[in-house]
Amino acid sequence: MKAAYIERHGGPEVLEFGELPEPVAGPGEVVVDIVAASVNGADWKVREGKSGQLAHFPYILGRDFSGIVSVVGDGVTDLRVGDEVFAVCDVGQEGAYAEKIAIKAAIVARKPDSLSHVDAAALALAGLTAICTVEDTLKLKAGETILIQGGAGGVAAFAIQLSKHLGARVITTASAANHDYLRQIGADEIVDYNAVDFTRVVRDCDAVFDTVGGDVAQRSFQVLKPGGRAAFIASGAQAPKPDRGDVVALRPKVGRDRPHLERIVELVTTGAVRPPEVTRYKLSDAVAAHEVSQSRHFRGKLVFVVR
Repeated sequence: MKAAYIERHGGPEVLEFGELPEPVAGPGEVVVDIVAASVNGADWKVREGKSGQLAHFPYILGRDFSGIVSVVGDGVTDLRVGDEVFAVCDVGQEGAYAEKIAIKAAIVARKPDSLSHVDAAALALAGLTAICTVEDTLKLKAGETILIQGGAGGVAAFAIQLSKHLGARVITTASAANHDYLRQIGADEIVDYNAVDFTRVVRDCDAVFDTVGGDVAQRSFQVLKPGGRAAFIASGAQAPKPDRGDVVALRPKVGRDRPHLERIVELVTTGAVRPPEVTRYKLSDAVAAHEVSQSRHFRGKLVFVVR
């Protein structure tokens, strides 16, 4: 099968495109013929060797995808060959930058006909992360105010729409070029981080969802009201330690399971969340996709159209 992979850690240039052996379905697994696969910020961190995840070379990157079941392993009774599905790889597994992948059937969900493979791939990990953060970790409620840092990214854009659906007031940060887009998806207030220090204009938030990391994460504690909570996905395995004792710092646990993927489908098919803007690449253009991903100056999601 064709795949984009690495033989060593390094910059985007270490990505190669070529033939690798096809995966085999073990007990409880299915093989999926991948139609589309998403690019995530975690991918280039794994490529550089900075994620803490061990890579056995040749190593295929990629965590979420959409495709068609082509092989059903022993013990799988709820999926059949020909089913259109989407999924996020299990924790510690990757391999979506390829024409085929073997994955646990229990963490695969059916893709509705109303959702394209490209949109399903774009929504999978971003949606899973947003739902686990906003609903499961922050437990956001109607009437609360949330600041979502880095609103134009895939996870943040999903979180903005989900937060509005739950009845919250949403403030987000973004460059001026993305303000119209963010208003369209429901942001109530947008701070241009290039022109304004968000800590000067935002205050009394019930919750913060930080997708940026660095000093933005640490300064986010300043905008919380007493008793507020902040969740972080760009600051490593542990949430940064707050510099005040009356707020809570949380690191969401983004598990892999079918019910959370079905929640994505529910939110999208009912119109609560719309798929992100997508920039498409061929799998052979993985180097270019990673250069854009690592720059962090893009809107929505980057997606490989595999077949």
